[in-house]
Amino acid sequence: MKFLVHPGFSFSDVARSTDGDEKSPVIKNKTSFRMRSPFASVPFASISANVLNGIGNQGSVPNMRNEMHTKVDFPIEICHKSSPCPDLMGIGVRAKKILGLKNINIYAVGIYVDHNAAKKTLSTKYVKKGQLMDPVQEKNLCKDVVDASFEKSLRLVISYGALKQSQFVEALQERLEPRLKQEADLPSLEPFKKQFEGVTFAKGTEIVFVQEGNNLVTKIDGLQRGCINSKSLCRSLFDIYLGDDPAAPDAKAVFSKSLVASLNE
Repeated sequence: MKFLVHPGFSFSDVARSTDGDEKSPVIKNKTSFRMRSPFASVPFASISANVLNGIGNQGSVPNMRNEMHTKVDFPIEICHKSSPCPDLMGIGVRAKKILGLKNINIYAVGIYVDHNAAKKTLSTKYVKKGQLMDPVQEKNLCKDVVDASFEKSLRLVISYGALKQSQFVEALQERLEPRLKQEADLPSLEPFKKQFEGVTFAKGTEIVFVQEGNNLVTKIDGLQRGCINSKSLCRSLFDIYLGDDPAAPDAKAVFSKSLVASLNE
């Protein structure tokens, strides 16, 4: 059987389930970052098919969901260290209007969360049988996810081939700086920016941010570029996508609905 291997990955390891099953191969690189093969079965999926079906469209291969504007596929799980792996909960697109005339799709974004940890942390507060969550509760839920230390990830895939690395970093800096100032942690911004030095962006370039505890791990095209210990930086980065003025509003909308649905299962 052949598997799709993303740049920077190889089949150097096989994921084992808790009972030692080797039927779910994963793609893994040298820095312990894995994405389950799109052709592998998911024997113990954390979220139901009903929830997954509300996240984008069916991908080009099994176990992938597709962002409709950019046609970028997202694996339904991204594994860094935790097991089970964090699940895809929302996808969308970062778009920007050029000269006030045309929207350009800059990158696709996928938001992943350790569903089991989220359910354990948030269910008591938010799950009420037979009751729908109102917009205020959904807003508070996203805030609690941003503040929580359980593992979560952002996967960004560049769709606008003319985007320069410097433009990407400047755009993130513009949103991170006021947040980090408010958190009294502006010094975290410089090491964050340095992680992108020497990187050339192209259409299809993949950037993954993983929060594990208070650490923010950055990977570009499968290679780890840095790990910064800063709870404020973690919170500020995820607030860009889950806060009041999200960079990709559709991704946040899908995320909140998916998480609410999964918490109520």
